[in-house]
Amino acid sequence: MSGGFRFLEEHTSDVYIEAYGDDLEEAFENAALAFYNTLTSTENVSGSIVKDVEVSGEDLEALLVEWLQQLIVLFDVDRFVASRIEVHSISKVNDKYFLKAKLYGEEFDPSKHKRGVYVKGATYWRMEIFKKNSKVFLRFVLDI
Repeated sequence: MSGGFRFLEEHTSDVYIEAYGDDLEEAFENAALAFYNTLTSTENVSGSIVKDVEVSGEDLEALLVEWLQQLIVLFDVDRFVASRIEVHSISKVNDKYFLKAKLYGEEFDPSKHKRGVYVKGATYWRMEIFKKNSKVFLRFVLDI
């Protein structure tokens, strides 16, 4: 694995992130890690709870937004934060994209986990998905 993520810009209302990987699956994994590291540091998050996630989108941009929105829902409903993400597949069937993944994490505990910033949503603003030097890059904005 030679992917990762970095925070490009942060403002009072959003966070601009670039996630990357050797393939689309690894880039989506690192997008999720960037999301979770916006909420908290993932260093102290155990993998005691496993969640299966499936999302779909009309194109890759919609798939990325749906992926991030699903992670936000899991945090809002279950207070779930993950430290390990495995995207098993991203496939295209009949002009629609599908993502299947497993998330390993636990319930957010303020006494154990460092507080970051709350993420309200993922947006299409400034979104880019591209390949460069055999890497896949995802740039996206989280509304905080």
